[in-house]
Amino acid sequence: MAFSVRAVLVNGASRGLGLELVSQFLALPTPPELVIGTCRSPDTATRLQDMARTNPSLKIIKLDIENDDDIENAFKETEALVGKKGLNILVNNAGHYDQSDPGDLKHVSREGMLKHYNINTAGHVMVVKKFLPLLELAVAERGSKTLNCQAQVVMISSVMGSLTMTYREGRRICLHYKCSKTAAIMAGIMVSRELRDVGIHVLLVHPGFIQTDMGGPEANISTQESVAGCFKLIGSSTEATSGVLFQFTGDELPY
Repeated sequence: MAFSVRAVLVNGASRGLGLELVSQFLALPTPPELVIGTCRSPDTATRLQDMARTNPSLKIIKLDIENDDDIENAFKETEALVGKKGLNILVNNAGHYDQSDPGDLKHVSREGMLKHYNINTAGHVMVVKKFLPLLELAVAERGSKTLNCQAQVVMISSVMGSLTMTYREGRRICLHYKCSKTAAIMAGIMVSRELRDVGIHVLLVHPGFIQTDMGGPEANISTQESVAGCFKLIGSSTEATSGVLFQFTGDELPY
């Protein structure tokens, strides 16, 4: 679905789904005036840097969502770029999944549990908290003519955080990752309720089992297919769908 907004930010943009999100934002029929891609190490993000060299509207900012100083600095840089018109779409994509640790009861550690929670849940919440004034500016500016809202938070979620689906059919692994993603879904629901009255929608989307470093070789969904589906959800978001957990295909998933 084609839509037009002025400014977007995607974190975790150096590879995989985040990089494809940036690519498809830039390829929209009417692309944003400003696309911000953030990552932990811009100097080594060669594919993102290559994209920025041929797309002047793409700006790269350092952001490790596990680090509050990084969040503060990234906010200041973003604020300077977007100005008084604010930020229309914030995509919380950065995540952590330690595949070297199976996360079963015999192997899981407190350190591993907290690492996943700190990035996948607390990191996303802290980013939304810090960047909220820029989203509110976009609401006041009313710059988007094609979205059902002026500002939107997109939380890249996971079916692995679904309590219902884990109970029915989930494997007995990934305690660290699954618990962090369940908490992140709850955070997304609560944030959606808090922001509803100010006109900011919150989209929770499971991108599928995608062919990225995190998805691994057995993944069956390309990043291009996943992002195309995510864009349809972004473009059709309404107040009624804010806080609902969706698959990238548009199917609603159980909490």
